[in-house]
Amino acid sequence: MKRPPPATNSAPPDEPDALAQASQAFLTAVPQVSAEQAAALACEAYGIQGKAQALSGERDRNFVIRSDNGCAVTLKFISTAESLAETEMQIAVLKHLAGRCAVPVPLHYPLRRTATASSIASTDWLDWCSPTGELLRVRCYSYLDGKAGSELQRHASAWQACGRAIAQLHGAMADFDHPATERPFLWDARRAPLLRPWLEVVEDAQLRTQIAAFWTAFEQRLAQLRPQLPMQTIHNDLSPSNLLSSDDGLGIAGVLDFGDMLLAPRVADLAIAASYQMPLTDRPEAALAAMRTGYESLLPLTAAEQALLPDLILARLTQRMVITAWRARLYPDNRVYILRSQATATALFSRMIGDWLQRHAAPAAERAASSATTPATA
Repeated sequence: MKRPPPATNSAPPDEPDALAQASQAFLTAVPQVSAEQAAALACEAYGIQGKAQALSGERDRNFVIRSDNGCAVTLKFISTAESLAETEMQIAVLKHLAGRCAVPVPLHYPLRRTATASSIASTDWLDWCSPTGELLRVRCYSYLDGKAGSELQRHASAWQACGRAIAQLHGAMADFDHPATERPFLWDARRAPLLRPWLEVVEDAQLRTQIAAFWTAFEQRLAQLRPQLPMQTIHNDLSPSNLLSSDDGLGIAGVLDFGDMLLAPRVADLAIAASYQMPLTDRPEAALAAMRTGYESLLPLTAAEQALLPDLILARLTQRMVITAWRARLYPDNRVYILRSQATATALFSRMIGDWLQRHAAPAAERAASSATTPATA
């Protein structure tokens, strides 16, 4: 199943319904499961007795189950929009990383060999019918205790540690491959311009204009640099919600939630992580520089990666502004969780975009005009 990924990036498929395909998982409501149901299933299927506590989540319903002997697992009731291939991918990467990644990640838990599980095709997950008749896929993995990633100190040493952790994760995932990593996905930074039909959800007119201008120039720059970008499977969501901080706040003690994995430009992971760390300080450029230093202590960036790093940061920020506003309209009951990082994304985008447009939007427009007026040669 595993083969080395290609060294360079090919363009994402040009699908006429790409936005519809990529957004499907986000149009499905989170499964409705109670803590009591989760605790009963954990005992029956995994032999883990304990109280279930609900965890936050965007697409799935998650619970932590703590037993009296100190064992703690996460029980995930998977969105009905997630394909079996995507579930298999997330299980496969945890197996792949077990014992080979310097950064702690959850361990996959197989089903207990019981009558309940004896008739299923795999012990890696369980097909479970809720009392309301909803058929859900369920899987289990170890729960990593630790301080939330938001407790990471706003200090150069912490940002360098974050960069190193990303490089360590990339090293461990470099030879991981699965067909589901190439699926159309809404949070693929390369696909940010596909969100044009949703831009009206951004209420500020000036911001809408800047986002639209960025997307136009970004598409041209990405087309130019894409062939030179190293590719591999990446985590694709290294936000503070998916990181654990060391006790002193100066290191990364764990990486969580591989549900957004993609085959994508390797540097996108660094850009995504930076887009969350940079707004936490009044010197965002220093945070980015420190993260780059930590990353490049293990994996030097290529010239193309260095050039496109700011672009990918901005692309992710536009996704966080547009997708979250769109989803908050769809699911107002989950609005607070969905919009938890929108304000910081908007502030950082507003700080960065003026200089970026000055350097790149005009040259991109000039290249497009020149291309349109240059006669074709035989």
